Amino acid sequence: MAGTQQFSSATLTASASASYRLPLIRNFPQRSTFLGNPNNKPLPLTATCAVSTTQDAQFTENNTRRSANYQPNLWNFEFLQSVENDLQVERLEERARKLEEEVRGLMKKVEIEPLSLLELMDNVERLGLTYKFEDDIKSALNNRIVPLLHHHTINKYGLHATALSFRFLRQHAFHVSPDVFESFKEEGKFKKEISGDVLGLLNLYEASYLGFEGETILDEARAFSATHLKNLLQTNQVQNKVVAEKVRHALELPYHRRVHRLEARWFIERYEQKEAHDGALLELAKLDFNMVQSVMKKELQELSRWWREIGLTSKLDFVRDRLMEVYFWALGMAPHPQLTECRKAVTKMFGLVTIIDDVYDVYGTLDELQLFTDAVDRWDVNAVETLPDYMKLCYLALYNSVNDTAYSTLREKGDNSLPHLAKSWSDLCKAFLQEAKWSNNKIIPPFDAYIRNASVSSSGGALLAPCYFSVTQDITSQAIDSITNYHGIVRSSCAIFRLCNDLATSAAELERGETTNSITSYMTENGTTEEEARESLGKLIDQEWKKMNRDVVLESAYPNAFKEIAINMARVSHCTYQYGDGLGRPDDTAENRIKLSLIDPIPIN
Repeated sequence: MAGTQQFSSATLTASASASYRLPLIRNFPQRSTFLGNPNNKPLPLTATCAVSTTQDAQFTENNTRRSANYQPNLWNFEFLQSVENDLQVERLEERARKLEEEVRGLMKKVEIEPLSLLELMDNVERLGLTYKFEDDIKSALNNRIVPLLHHHTINKYGLHATALSFRFLRQHAFHVSPDVFESFKEEGKFKKEISGDVLGLLNLYEASYLGFEGETILDEARAFSATHLKNLLQTNQVQNKVVAEKVRHALELPYHRRVHRLEARWFIERYEQKEAHDGALLELAKLDFNMVQSVMKKELQELSRWWREIGLTSKLDFVRDRLMEVYFWALGMAPHPQLTECRKAVTKMFGLVTIIDDVYDVYGTLDELQLFTDAVDRWDVNAVETLPDYMKLCYLALYNSVNDTAYSTLREKGDNSLPHLAKSWSDLCKAFLQEAKWSNNKIIPPFDAYIRNASVSSSGGALLAPCYFSVTQDITSQAIDSITNYHGIVRSSCAIFRLCNDLATSAAELERGETTNSITSYMTENGTTEEEARESLGKLIDQEWKKMNRDVVLESAYPNAFKEIAINMARVSHCTYQYGDGLGRPDDTAENRIKLSLIDPIPIN
């Protein structure tokens, strides 16, 4: 990247220097949040920037500037610091270890039938316990399930078992052909005799979402299973209430596209309602959920102190204050408890993305945005002197936070990530600037040009880059090049992120004068209605998922842990924007998701 400094510990620890450390929050008046009056305007704020300037920085409302009128933060600092976290973790961990071995013993039983083994593994996964049994699941798939497919004998256990085995093998990066479903077809169509098999159809539907491009049999499977599942629900032929709820849940959004941590909370309640459930497995799931939630509460409290210290949301009244929402996003990307550093990095990067995105979208003039983009491209602390006062705060917060993240990687793993993290931000700001130019000049770009830029402006690259360094043992130049150039799974995940965002936020963006999003670009280029454009973008999302599914199985540049994080970013995109803008304008549904995942433990009798 042009202008990137040579990596050194001095560069990385600039945030520890008194010369460049942003003032602590005590120097910043707080704006109203949570219990405050959302209609109250912040008072004019005055602060001295840590980097010397000719005058104190004044941040007052300017009537010529736009405002997005974001709602106040729902989760203030005092609330987050007061969240109870009094689990007796050591005692719970001892009990959990015993239960874990009990469940592992069930999985390893030689006499267990293939269908029972598949159902056990499915329950383990949906209950949020995959990370504990990853090796056991892969061993069972290799030793028990793969031979059945190779010898074409899995089909004798029925559609339910065949679809479960296919989904599991694809999820765990086994190269399995969808031809396993040919035996359930005749004369080119799926057999009518399976149209009443609720569990078989449900698992066929779920399996169809693991398809690659060109696998038409899985497209047919999705259409067939969805049609008959809807019919079974409409005609009240699904007598079991728990099964009926699972079917509705899957039709709304399949498991493969759901945030697995949130899904675990949902499934634990349904699994408990099931008459024939395994008591040890259920108890383990509840204990584990609460213990992992305890870890995340501590992380969240630490991050809320960081957020308060950098003070951007108290100084800039036009930006979103969304720490809790961006931490939920980080949790969606990296749900396993051992990924603490990854979650912290994503939270910090995404928190800064929301601030800087608002600078580009809402507040900054084109001249100011060009200065900021150039400063980020230089990645030199002295570039702060070229910026207007409100941008100085943004730039130093970004510079310090990225350098701190890179320093942590260097300290823990010895890997030099700074040039690559800095480049991800340079690329992001250039993409933000391009969108600002389009919007200011009322230009609706060609759809392909928009999508190329939008995959970068989604900010996914800036979130995934630190994750790669956090979870990868053997860093390769091939993988780094693929990430920084948005190839393969990275491009697909970022494209899904942007398209989900556009489908949820386009109306609000148009209201505040922005003309550039995928819907308007597609409508203008193709002469379609908004409804037709939305349908086409939904199909494009499906195409990107098929590309990602293929890359999970066949792409060798990335380790599996990173592939999972990239897929999880697409999943949390669906979750956040499923019912609206869960990041910019969180509603009761978004608030409840956060409570279930991060605040309220599961009651244990």
